[in-house]
Amino acid sequence: MPKILMLVCDGMADRPLKELHGKTPLEVAIKKNLDFIAKMGINGLLDPIAPGIRVGSDTTHLALLGYDPYSVYTGRGPLEAIGCGIKLKKGDIAFRSNFATVDEQQIVLDRRAGRIDEGTKDLANEINKIKVSGAQIIFKESTAHRGALVLRGIGLSCNISDSDPHIIGSKVLDVNSLDSSLEAKKSAEIVNEFSKNAMRVLKDHEINVVRLKNGLNPANMLLLRGCGSPPDILSFKDKYTLEGGCIATTGILKGLARSLDMELIPARKDYKKRIIDALKYLENNDFLLINFKETDDASHDNLHLEKIKIIEKIDRVLGPLKEFIKENYLIILSDHTTSTKYGDHTADPVPIVIAGPEVRRDNVDKFDEIHVARGGLNRIKGKNLIPIMLDLINKSEKFGA
Repeated sequence: MPKILMLVCDGMADRPLKELHGKTPLEVAIKKNLDFIAKMGINGLLDPIAPGIRVGSDTTHLALLGYDPYSVYTGRGPLEAIGCGIKLKKGDIAFRSNFATVDEQQIVLDRRAGRIDEGTKDLANEINKIKVSGAQIIFKESTAHRGALVLRGIGLSCNISDSDPHIIGSKVLDVNSLDSSLEAKKSAEIVNEFSKNAMRVLKDHEINVVRLKNGLNPANMLLLRGCGSPPDILSFKDKYTLEGGCIATTGILKGLARSLDMELIPARKDYKKRIIDALKYLENNDFLLINFKETDDASHDNLHLEKIKIIEKIDRVLGPLKEFIKENYLIILSDHTTSTKYGDHTADPVPIVIAGPEVRRDNVDKFDEIHVARGGLNRIKGKNLIPIMLDLINKSEKFGA
C-alpha cells in the first residue's frame, strides 16, 4: 500500500506585501523543489475549516487529520499540557501560557519575552512552588517562551476567560467566569491569585536579573489563554486503520499527536535530518505528519525577509521527495495563512499540492498562493483532505450500491 506524507509549512501562506511589490514571501522565494512537486501534482486552495474562519494551529491540524474541531476540540491548553508531558486527569483544567515581559503596571511590553529559550526550566521550578487555595499548581515549560499550566482540584471549570490581552501595550487581564456557576467563579479567582504570585516569583528571579543585565527582556509574567479540559478523541489508528506518526517542534502539536495515539518522532534541528527521519518512519508505517513551525515564527515576528529565507531553506531539503512520489503520496500545504504585516493568522485560503503515482496532474508549474488557484483541486476544505487521500490509496468505502 502506498504511504502518505503530509508536510505542513506552518503559517507559510501570506498576503501580498508592499515591501515585496505586491507579492507574497512564497511567490518571491526561490523554491525549485516545491515548484517541481507542483508540476508533478494536483494543486489548489484549501480553507482549513471554512471560508472566512480564522483558525489556530490546533483546530486546523484537527481538521487536516479529518476530525471535526467543533465536536472534539476542548481548548488549546490541554493539548499544550499533554505535549509538555503532563498526564491530565479528569477534572483538570489547563491553560497554554507565554513567558512575557510587563512593566510595573502590568502593561505587556513583549508577549514572548524576547522568545526566551534558556532558563525556562529554572523559572518553571519556581512557579511550581506557588501555593493557591483550592487547587494544585502544575506548570511545565514547553518550546521557547511557551508553557502549560494545569490546575488540579475539585469543582473546577474551564469556562473562564484569558489573562492574555493578545496585544502589546495592553494591560494583563483579570480572568473572569464566563457563566454564573460557582465552579467558574472559583476557578477564575484561583487563576488570578496564581498570576499575582507568578509575577512576584518571576520578577526578581536570577534568570531575569541576568537577562536585564544583558539587555534582554525579562520573563517576568505568565500570560494565560485557551483554558480547556482533557480531550477524549478517537485514535488515528482506530479512525482510519492506519499507523500514523508526527514530527513537530511545538507542544501543541505534540499534544495533539499524543491525544490521537500517533507516534512522536523527535524533531531534529537540521531540516534535512527531519526529512530523512520522516522517510525512515514511512518504511514501516502508513502515514506521517511533519510540521515546520519556523515559517510561522517569522510571520508572527513581522520578518518577511526571514520568512523567505526559511521557505528556501525548507525547499532545499525536499529533493528526496521526488523519488518518494513515484510510489507514494505527498501533501504539501500551509496550515493557515499568517500575515507578516499583522503578525497574526488570517482567514485566507492556503496553497496545497498532492503528488503521487495516480494523481491527475494539472498545468500548475509554481507553488504559491496565486498559481495553485488554477489547479485541479480547485478550492477544498480541510475535512476533505483525508478522504481524498484514503481514496488515492484505495482505502475509502463506497457510498451506495
